[in-house]
Amino acid sequence: MKVMKKVFAVFMALCMCLVPLAVSASAAGRKPALRTSAGIQALRDEFDHDVAPKAGGHALDYAYYSPVGKNDDTKYPLVIFLHGIGHADYEGAQLDDSDFPYWASSELQGRFDEGGAFILLPRAPEDKLIYWGETLIEPLRAVIDDVIAKHGDNIDTSKIFIGGSSAGGEMTWNMIVAFPEYFAGAFPIASTGTVSEKDVLYCSDVAIWMISSKKDPVVNYTTITTPLWNKVVKYNAHPENCRLSSFESVVEPAGASASDNHHMAKVVTYDFHMLDGSTYPNVTTKNGNGQTVSLVSPNGMIKWMNSLSSDFDGGASDGSGNIKVSIFDTLFAFIRNFGLKIVNIFQRILGL
Repeated sequence: MKVMKKVFAVFMALCMCLVPLAVSASAAGRKPALRTSAGIQALRDEFDHDVAPKAGGHALDYAYYSPVGKNDDTKYPLVIFLHGIGHADYEGAQLDDSDFPYWASSELQGRFDEGGAFILLPRAPEDKLIYWGETLIEPLRAVIDDVIAKHGDNIDTSKIFIGGSSAGGEMTWNMIVAFPEYFAGAFPIASTGTVSEKDVLYCSDVAIWMISSKKDPVVNYTTITTPLWNKVVKYNAHPENCRLSSFESVVEPAGASASDNHHMAKVVTYDFHMLDGSTYPNVTTKNGNGQTVSLVSPNGMIKWMNSLSSDFDGGASDGSGNIKVSIFDTLFAFIRNFGLKIVNIFQRILGL
């Protein structure tokens, strides 16, 4: 009996030694990520740049972060963030003008169940008077397809997420309506544009997290946000997976007041927490069943993403074709883009 006890003790000791080795081996393939303390510029420098094939008349450039290390066969999620107007005047501007690269930090990468995620920042060619809109749907899909084609061995195509701020939020809706099969979840922030009941039905299988401010000077909460959220609640196939975060007033992650209540992108930048890890103030989050969602660190958007998946296998997609771009749409886009350029110029003059 004593011999058996000794054998069992030796066996358990060996197991305890092997467990950390196994964990270390599984983590060894991932690329070491910088901590947030390295600073935003150091994290931006971790991104690579590429250009997608031409589609719909445009070849969009993009910046991306890859978590893949040497001999790494892990399948990682892909998170896409679309900039707002005035952040894409040159190649790389969408990276230089964004704090979203904090999602490449070890703190945020480590919150993904897989230990990391690809982060993709496409650019609308604003230097050519072209802004996010329906005419860039096919070019943006080409960006996503290009990333999957080049990094597909390490991308979990059932976990592709897309979001964006302002015009980037509008483009988020355009993409999930046009190609809902691509996306497990979407997070439109202060999204401009209009979304019909038919649009919401097209993307009813995509989990939606809307982020809005009751004091937004651009997107009225009562006339735009509330009716849209009601459509999501009514028509989404899984309202329990959908969320609406409503701000009374917006603050920066460090605590200072935001420049205005339209700019909420930085809320997502730090995974819905303040810099010190405390709960974000002045905001209430509810799911589609009307239940309050508590976002106590580290429970943020990444945890939401961990719970979601789609059936998309990354193969050739027929495309839902739910948005048709006519010659009139192209003409309207030209007029709209010219107007947006004037707005962009005034934004820069006023330092907004």
